[in-house]
Amino acid sequence: MKKIKDNIKYLKLNDLLAPFIFLLILPCVLIFRLKNKLKHKKIWLVCENGETARDNGYWFYKYIKENKKDISCYYVIKKDSKDYEKVKDLGNIIEFKSLKHWLYYLSSKYNISSQKNGNPNQPFFYILHVVLNLFNNRVFLQHGITKDDADWLYYKNTKFRYFICGAKDEYEYIKKKFGYPENNVQYTGFARFDNLHNIKIEKKQILFMPTWRNWLGRETNKLGNKIDFTSTDFYKFWNELLNDAELNKFIETNNLEILFYPHINMQKYLKDFYQTNKNIKFLNTSNDIGEILKTSAILVTDYSSVFMDFAYMRKPIIFFQFDKDKYRQMQYKEGYFNYERDGFGPVLENVNEVVNYIKLSYKNDFETPNEYRKKMDNFFEINDSNNSERIYQLLMKGE
Repeated sequence: MKKIKDNIKYLKLNDLLAPFIFLLILPCVLIFRLKNKLKHKKIWLVCENGETARDNGYWFYKYIKENKKDISCYYVIKKDSKDYEKVKDLGNIIEFKSLKHWLYYLSSKYNISSQKNGNPNQPFFYILHVVLNLFNNRVFLQHGITKDDADWLYYKNTKFRYFICGAKDEYEYIKKKFGYPENNVQYTGFARFDNLHNIKIEKKQILFMPTWRNWLGRETNKLGNKIDFTSTDFYKFWNELLNDAELNKFIETNNLEILFYPHINMQKYLKDFYQTNKNIKFLNTSNDIGEILKTSAILVTDYSSVFMDFAYMRKPIIFFQFDKDKYRQMQYKEGYFNYERDGFGPVLENVNEVVNYIKLSYKNDFETPNEYRKKMDNFFEINDSNNSERIYQLLMKGE
């Protein structure tokens, strides 16, 4: 009851209507499933979050459409999404949260998503999949490599058919700790990793990319409490870094560019940040973060799993962790990955340290120090362009 009470403030009207939509569309689903069975047609439905086509979902879908013509594969995205045109040419597009989405989601052989909630309605399908274990054939491609003790990804909270891993240590940890049945957890590599080879780096480009805070970033309804964001440590530390006089002078002198791209759940606060330097640009979800990750020379983050992509490309990383005790207490408990022991870059807690390390890295032509390069090499046992093919082969065996 406490969990239900805590989550009431997040419910919206669509969540309350979802059971009625399900009951209305269920007869159509049963007919559609029978029709597909008679035709020996098995649907693979791919999604990210309904807004994007730039993550593991997109790259896997692109691979299937271009290389496996015999698969009845569909992609779910909003028509007004900035990425719609990008994926439309691949064909078989379904409008996110439409009745067709409901129909195909409930009729597919596999529901494949980079997000836990790649479905028409998260609260309703949590009950359907996890509580009742019905219509549950989900393949979790992941959004980022899991490194923390994320109990919301335990089998009892997901019931995923397959949990795709991008690194060996991650695979071993999840298989041992998260409670999945034998063979549900698989180490294939991430689909988007296929696109992280032979990259062209822009040596003038520095990327600042902090992750979200669940006590700040989750949207509530009118029952939720409003947050004074500018009084938070998150705002104070990142805004101080963006406006640091020494850093600003340094990037102007050396014609460097800083790109500031907060997590999608923190984008609503982007308007509260400020800067006066033309060499600093604020980015939003209209920018393709996949391409930005590939071209940037160095990454400054806190706990965001995007640093794994940077490490996969063997590029330098700085961890700016000014609130790690609170983060561990309120968001994710530490898992197998300890930043001080296993991290692919220095763990720093104040602005001066971050600025000094950026300057040092620039002096070294943004080359990754050997001690961190060795850790990167050891962490990614699989490093090739066959990740999507391995996922495909896994799903074919599961047929």
